[in-house]
Amino acid sequence: MKKIKNHILHIVFCFPLGEAFSQTNPINTDRPDQGDGVFTIPKNSWQLENGLIFAKQTITNNLLLRYGITQSTELRLVTDAGKEMQSTGLKPIVFSVKQRLIQQKKIIPAISFVGYISNEKWASKNFRGNDIQYELKLAMENEISDKFSLGYNVGASNEFKNLNITAGISYAASNKISTYVEYFSSLSKAANEHNANIGVLYLLKPQLQLDISVGNSLFSKANRFYATTGVSY
Repeated sequence: MKKIKNHILHIVFCFPLGEAFSQTNPINTDRPDQGDGVFTIPKNSWQLENGLIFAKQTITNNLLLRYGITQSTELRLVTDAGKEMQSTGLKPIVFSVKQRLIQQKKIIPAISFVGYISNEKWASKNFRGNDIQYELKLAMENEISDKFSLGYNVGASNEFKNLNITAGISYAASNKISTYVEYFSSLSKAANEHNANIGVLYLLKPQLQLDISVGNSLFSKANRFYATTGVSY
């Protein structure tokens, strides 16, 4: 565990911190919903998004650290640590990249590419494995009006055996409060999982956001209820 933490610290501090957390525009986050947005943070800026997830016999701290290497490209680090059933510790560390592809043009959505990769060896003992997992997706968004926007993702994981889909609509009630409702699913030959979640985001300051969200399964007797709350800055 100590070696893993040292690797994370090395990754974080190998980047210049001159403009760290110094964005001037209102924060734009990838939490608390399940999809990724098309937005990338400015060059040489950092953004931290952290939240607690509560589910049946599970408590997880989810952290996303984002760094802008250009105006349209960002590197990301994702960690999940906590308790699941009788196991506790750090789940496999995930590295990610997001690349803006095109801006919205009339009905053509803004599109970004998002990739994730993790090595199951980069985890504490209880969550360690031998596989390398990856997910590739396209994030898309249409701004319908000043108040409403439609965001959706299409991606593949588990060696392209799983098709992952999200679709949500967001509503900006004011300059400080926004809400959303989202459908998300994972489809495969083995099983199809359909879920939905709703959430509220509150902007305390231009670069400080609080959020809360709840979700559950659809069309299934399985109980996949969860709740999450977090802070981003």
